[in-house]
Amino acid sequence: MSSRAKVLVAAMVALALLPALASACPLCKDALEDKTTGLTNELGRGFYYSILLMVSAPFLVLGGLFLRISRMRRRARLEEPAAADGAVPSAPRLLPDPPGARS
Repeated sequence: MSSRAKVLVAAMVALALLPALASACPLCKDALEDKTTGLTNELGRGFYYSILLMVSAPFLVLGGLFLRISRMRRRARLEEPAAADGAVPSAPRLLPDPPGARS
């Protein structure tokens, strides 16, 4: 048998054994196999909602930050007096002026 054929056979054996090595965690596996009692298993639903919670958390944090920044900018824009001569207003200040600074 040539070396190329040996590599091909080894690759096929590895691919055949790969699903057994990459199986689900024991809790998930038991939840799927527990169909003898006839009761509905809530473990899968619990995993589903916990995954949704973990995925949605970064979006909620980023959305909260965006909302806070947009409100700060809107307040700063409303507090700034309108330019009477048609000049473009300056950028809103997000931080207070340091003590002793001139405006």
